Amino acid sequence: MRGVLQAAAIIASIFLIAYGVLITDDRADPRWLGLLVVIGGLWGIALWPSGAAELVRSARPLVHLALVFAVGFALVTIQVLRAQLLDRDRIFARASDPAVGVVDVRRYVAERQVERGRILLSDGTVIARDDTDRYGIRHRVYEGPIAYLAGYYSPGLYGAAGIERVFDHELSGSSTSGWNSWLDGVLHRARRGNDVVLSVDPQLQELGQTMLGERAGAAVLLDADSGAVLAFVSSPTFDPNQLSVPLGAPAEDVERARAYLAMLERDGRGPLLLRPIQGLYVPGSIFKTVTAAAALQSGLATLTSVYRDDGALVVDSRVIIEQNRPDPTRVSFTLQEAYGYSLNVVFAQVGLELGAQRLEEMARAVGFEESIPFDLRVAPSQIAQTPDFLTSRAGIAETAFGQGQLLVTPLQMALLAAAVVRDGSMPEPYLVREVRSPNGGLIWSRQTKEWRRAFTRETAAALRDLMVWSVEYGYARPARIDGVTVGGKTGTAEVGDRAPHAWFIGFAERAGKRVVVAVVVEHGGSGVQVALPIGRALLEAAVQGS
Repeated sequence: MRGVLQAAAIIASIFLIAYGVLITDDRADPRWLGLLVVIGGLWGIALWPSGAAELVRSARPLVHLALVFAVGFALVTIQVLRAQLLDRDRIFARASDPAVGVVDVRRYVAERQVERGRILLSDGTVIARDDTDRYGIRHRVYEGPIAYLAGYYSPGLYGAAGIERVFDHELSGSSTSGWNSWLDGVLHRARRGNDVVLSVDPQLQELGQTMLGERAGAAVLLDADSGAVLAFVSSPTFDPNQLSVPLGAPAEDVERARAYLAMLERDGRGPLLLRPIQGLYVPGSIFKTVTAAAALQSGLATLTSVYRDDGALVVDSRVIIEQNRPDPTRVSFTLQEAYGYSLNVVFAQVGLELGAQRLEEMARAVGFEESIPFDLRVAPSQIAQTPDFLTSRAGIAETAFGQGQLLVTPLQMALLAAAVVRDGSMPEPYLVREVRSPNGGLIWSRQTKEWRRAFTRETAAALRDLMVWSVEYGYARPARIDGVTVGGKTGTAEVGDRAPHAWFIGFAERAGKRVVVAVVVEHGGSGVQVALPIGRALLEAAVQGS
């Protein structure tokens, strides 16, 4: 009977150890410590000498003390083994968390023994890789003028940013699971990180970068069906090589990096800003697409609804002057014509008929006021910056034709164009297409997802007609591409006393391929003359190259 009890105690303790490892996060979890106390009791039962009653009185204390020490050493051994084998990565992560102000330099030293994975474009072009200098110091190298897409990795000074930060676990190899990864960590064997492959097409990216040139602005080109980012242009940019400082770098390299960052911060154009997702701009007339969607979906208007525009509209104390009428002697226009000719007076009237609630509901339906799911953080687009702005008729009218207090990101407006060609649904956009092992094996691949339904299929079809009419007959006529179905909308957004922002959003369809684009040139002037040519070139290159 005694032997059965001892065996049961041993088996129960083994099950409790396994159970504790599964339900607790680390070796300091109170539940785990409580289980250790119970396990110690079970071991005491299992190890208690069966002939204790026959022991001479003088020997009993010695046996009891030995048993206590044996159980204590066994429990300590379990705790040490857990810390070494199971909690190793969690301990390192906690010891290197900048949020709590603790940095374990040993972890970074260990990481630099790992060859960090590469960051590549869709065709295999490498924009970020590891290298070692003549002193054996491993450092990050960025290649080409579009390497800013990778962010930067600077463990000796600034940490990491962009893709380098978000996909650090993949690039450092710490995300790799399995027996070999665990054994590499325990035995301190050299490892190589995984490669991160972006969806960006280098030729399209270079085209957008070249056409935008030195002007401040952004361009986003998406595959409308998958949400893949084909071009992600931001200008001005920065050189990540000058911010990448490895551990052990000479003092002069550290000072050079600090001086470069100070220069970037003094640059009033904001070269560190990733404009496609972090730049917030007044949208101007491209927002009329949202206003039209609200009017069509609510049943307030159809494409043939007629509005009067005699050159001016007084709303409260605000006088809206019409500058876009194609014929100053004409005063009646359909909604389709008003969109194609970008008539502010007509859309002010549409906005007033809609009211603040329906206008806001449609803006939120297409994603305003919330972060877009993306590999990098996207600034939410804003309907109004003060809560009472849309309580006034003038505020509603200005918002309806794209002014007021509206602020949007280029990615937000590209997704709006995607919803038009996707029957009202918006894809979840992505920049990272896949993660591959050092030998090229596929570890993870992006799956196409729908982010949200913006509006109905019928509304999407009507909006598509509006955008196509705008290109065929309206002011966006220069966007036409032979043999390709193109829809688009230009915008010239007023921004105080400075020159307006130039905008273009559009889509192109050919041979089953559908792409969408959003372009903004800061203080560039006319959307037709400045932003449209960039958007058209990107659309044409994307569909003609398919």
